[in-house]
Amino acid sequence: MVDSVGRSIPLTSDSFKRPSPGFKARLFGWAWAALLKLLCLTWRKRYDGFASIDASRKQGHKFLLCFWHGKYIPIMALCRWAWIEQRSESACVFTSLSARGAVISEICRHFGLDCILIPDGGSKYSYQLMREALARHDAGVIAVDGPLGPYRQVKQGAVRLASELGFYLVPASVYTEKKWVVTSRWDRMEVPKPLSRTGLMMGEPVPVGSGLSREEIGVLMLRVEASLESLEQQAEGLFRNPL
Repeated sequence: MVDSVGRSIPLTSDSFKRPSPGFKARLFGWAWAALLKLLCLTWRKRYDGFASIDASRKQGHKFLLCFWHGKYIPIMALCRWAWIEQRSESACVFTSLSARGAVISEICRHFGLDCILIPDGGSKYSYQLMREALARHDAGVIAVDGPLGPYRQVKQGAVRLASELGFYLVPASVYTEKKWVVTSRWDRMEVPKPLSRTGLMMGEPVPVGSGLSREEIGVLMLRVEASLESLEQQAEGLFRNPL
């Protein structure tokens, strides 16, 4: 087992949580975060759907924010703007323990998000790490079709985590009027262009029971998938209908 800069590290839970980022990861992370923040400042932003989340939060509920992997750049930027800063939420995201993951972790840190690096080949530790991280935060942020696809197919991991921890699932999606789409990537990553109209729509919190059967997990997966598709259309409607 090696860290993001090739150093050997022991296979323990603690070593996966907080590997020290190298100089290049810190530098690239800072540069990309600065660029994304500047880009975000130019977007004509709108958001909706927080009323039910705020009401649920007052009851002490915790959330697992779910979205498509290809939308993680606008999701991260808009959630920082509409959720982390305005509502003082504590949230964590997950990425792979790799050189690329170390850069993503640094970008997340600059956006006010805790980032937990999950090791490749460490599947028996992954859920433990994710559970421990989520227990320390108000919310988790997870791409339901990630990290390797297939494209826009919900996997069961988010449902299982929410079930085990008693979290509510909150689907979220983004509409972007003008964007770059990286078609060479499996997730067709979206990056909103400068001055683009960009809307964030949060879905209703979905309670998830414990001890779910395979059929119940499948029903919730289909519900999340349908919600994500609908929310993207609703986000576009934010610019047709004045708030």
